Amino acid sequence: MGSCGRGVRRPDQAGQALVELAISMLILMFLLAASMDFGLLFSDRLAISNAVRVGVRWASKNPTNWSNSSTPDSTTIEGQIKLAGGTSYIPNDDSHIKINYYDVNAGTQTLTFCGNYSAAVDAFQAASGYTQASCVIRGHLIEIIVNYDYPALTPTIQAAFGQTILVKVAAAMLEEVP
Repeated sequence: MGSCGRGVRRPDQAGQALVELAISMLILMFLLAASMDFGLLFSDRLAISNAVRVGVRWASKNPTNWSNSSTPDSTTIEGQIKLAGGTSYIPNDDSHIKINYYDVNAGTQTLTFCGNYSAAVDAFQAASGYTQASCVIRGHLIEIIVNYDYPALTPTIQAAFGQTILVKVAAAMLEEVP
């Protein structure tokens, strides 16, 4: 009975078990931290996606209610995006919130970029051959793009993807105003 070694521990087995536990705990901690990091990334992406949809819906009925304020009013397109829930941290500038307008040609089923709002100059910038009056009209398309740099939390995720992970969400809708 003593030859199979059940119930009897050799002195070197306690150290081996401790090393195995430490290695297992490191792997489990990494998996837990990585899953939390990806969960937070997914949560941010979902919040931004909802905010972009809210913003483009507002823009379809209020296509020229712009603001370059860092805290835009809720009656502006940018204000709707920032106040949609969980997205107030997105800066209101041209590199983070883009509002583009497209001329829709139903006959050829093509889109032609006709202008955009620029927060830097706080004005509509028409493309060649267009004016704000000929671009921002009923039936044309409004596209909102939001870019956000998610700060990765875990060092391993940072090593794999960089310090930040770009979250880019876009939504488009036809203008509904006369």
